Amino acid sequence: MENGWDSMVAKIVRVYKLTNVIQTFHGEVETIRKLQTIPEVRKACRSWLKKLPSVRTSDEEKSHLYRENGNEIFRGRKCPHVALEAYSKSIFAAPRDSTALAMAHANRAIVLMSLKRFREAYEDCQLALEGAYPEENRLRVLFRQAECALQVRDREGLEKALEEIGKISNEQELATFEIERFKRLQQLADLIAISEVPPGVTDLELNLPQIEEKVSDELGRYMVAKEDIKMDSPIVQEKAASFVPVYDPRGRSELPPFDCQYCGEVNVIPFPCSSCGRACYCSITCRQEHIPVHRYECPGYEKHLWYLIGIAHLGIRCFLDGFQDSMQKMNSTIECTAEVFFEDVLNIAEEQHQTYHYGKVLRLVTNLDKMSVSDMVQYSLTAYMLSLYLSEFTDFFKTLGDKSDMMSKDNWIVYAASVILRHIGQLVCNGHAISELRGVSASENNCLEQDSFNIRAGFLHRYYESTRVFTGIFPQISMFNHSCDPNIRNYFNKSVLTVYATKDIEPGGEIFNCYGPNCKLMNKEQRNAALKQQYCFDCKCSRCVSNKDDAYEKYEHFKCPFSKCAKYFLVKQNVDPFEKDIKCPLCRRIIDCSCFQLIASGMSSEQESCYEDFEDAVNAYNKCALVLSEFHETKITLAHMIFIQYLPFSGLDERCLRALKKLAQEFIHIREHRFGKMSPEYVMACFYLMDLVVIESKCEGEFRLDQASAEIINDFKQAIEIFGNGTRTKLLNYLKTHLG
Repeated sequence: MENGWDSMVAKIVRVYKLTNVIQTFHGEVETIRKLQTIPEVRKACRSWLKKLPSVRTSDEEKSHLYRENGNEIFRGRKCPHVALEAYSKSIFAAPRDSTALAMAHANRAIVLMSLKRFREAYEDCQLALEGAYPEENRLRVLFRQAECALQVRDREGLEKALEEIGKISNEQELATFEIERFKRLQQLADLIAISEVPPGVTDLELNLPQIEEKVSDELGRYMVAKEDIKMDSPIVQEKAASFVPVYDPRGRSELPPFDCQYCGEVNVIPFPCSSCGRACYCSITCRQEHIPVHRYECPGYEKHLWYLIGIAHLGIRCFLDGFQDSMQKMNSTIECTAEVFFEDVLNIAEEQHQTYHYGKVLRLVTNLDKMSVSDMVQYSLTAYMLSLYLSEFTDFFKTLGDKSDMMSKDNWIVYAASVILRHIGQLVCNGHAISELRGVSASENNCLEQDSFNIRAGFLHRYYESTRVFTGIFPQISMFNHSCDPNIRNYFNKSVLTVYATKDIEPGGEIFNCYGPNCKLMNKEQRNAALKQQYCFDCKCSRCVSNKDDAYEKYEHFKCPFSKCAKYFLVKQNVDPFEKDIKCPLCRRIIDCSCFQLIASGMSSEQESCYEDFEDAVNAYNKCALVLSEFHETKITLAHMIFIQYLPFSGLDERCLRALKKLAQEFIHIREHRFGKMSPEYVMACFYLMDLVVIESKCEGEFRLDQASAEIINDFKQAIEIFGNGTRTKLLNYLKTHLG
């Protein structure tokens, strides 16, 4: 994506002819040294950083407007979830240490209490009280906090709030109702023997097989099974060494994703850093725990720097996450150079990686020597700029303690840039996309029930979208080589990745991941082009060696509808049945595609769809199906269009409901065939049927779940195990609430 830093890099590279200065890669330190010898490059990077505007508001007006909007919505009982979003926006917009920030937290606590989210409401009260909340109103916030502590049976929190209320009562006279409320809370506190805050949900300990690392000239480092691994059994579980959020590709900068940067929980009630107002956390505790790293990223958030540099954000995060561990491994305080220090750090990582977690990251391959000179120079310049950022905009190099005397500041800058460059190079070929289901905001599409966080009946398909939420580095799992037909699948829970087998693997059998290009999603030419560009190798997996693309083509084949031909064929990539008719390349007859265009026109029309058009749409789909192979991907597109247009009418007519359920079952079957049941694609496909069954259960008359739908629901409950605890709980609650 084009952005300010991309443009600046192109300018610096052109003006100072950096591709001539750095013609080949001879190591991270030497590359950074060459950049450092050009004072103008350093000056240009510093100047660009200084000119980045702050995205943090400088006054309270915007926060006040959001808060007033939230008050109006909540008082009018219109929608508490939209009010909650408005209060969160007020928190993000408020200047640090401001009255606006404290009042936004206090007001959000009220709506959270109404939605029974007492833990987050308690913390909002705490932040309001610790902030610049008006003294004359502190008592009401303390009472709210005490009520929240009571609801979650947190005696310690309740006693703390009551103690503060008692101090105020000694200084001012309480109203009669306040005295009675105070006494009631004191009596209830005595009934709680100890704090009874329930522990968080933890995954069961897995029985993992033994696997081992192998090395060869042809394959490099790779992993094999040391014992039999059965299909669907776990292989390895690993916590991300580092991870960072994926920013909205649409470039919306008003709010960051509501996902916790410390624990990896998604769809949280956000507690942003009060300084930068950008980094997001699920609790005060996570926010506090992340301070040792976030303190160095905070100024960058204020400048929107991390959004501008993409994968390089994870590069500097890896450096910051592992820096203290690497320093503890270096016992020497003898003065040296960046070259010597860098080599020593890598040597220790290689020697001790079995017990040294950050060492496992440091020893991953980079491919910096194999990529194009222009890419390598861009990554190097980015790493150098980030080291200057640490030097000029943070106190990072002032907190080295007794290690600071080991090298001059310039050497420390070169060393930091070299490690960041190494991480960027590693992440290009080893980074993992952490995918989850993200809920749509209430202001975009209010899909939640009025008095809870349960999804409204029939709105499941409109609430969730599958998306990348984080990019992380998993050093052990990164050792798995690529195959276009892998034998594993991934399951993310927060920042933990668990790998399961999709096939039986015999002892000595290699464990294969897929780096993106899958034999069912791309043909061989497309796969190899993508792998060559990003990973710098020619794939020699079984699918690529066979030179057959049948695994892909079965989802792209058209079928000639004329009985004398009836052959399957592929169309050129620039031929689109949604735009014009297509020609059978075998019998040369023109195939009428007006049925495709009829369905698409319903989506593009400015007029609202009506039930009367539904039968025409279904008939058009059936005609489309005659010219598509059984599992053709275009069927998914067509079915999706029909669901979006007509699912809202499914509760009005039994025929419509039956037809949509049949279509939904076919939709699921196609997704299962291409992606398997344990996949986000399969789960998302099930959403339509789940909604239709729920709508059917709300209709008049006796409801009886048909066998086909019942079987899919059971499969669905198993499939959602690929998602984190929070998402699974919400999906199961949807079924339990509406189907029992």
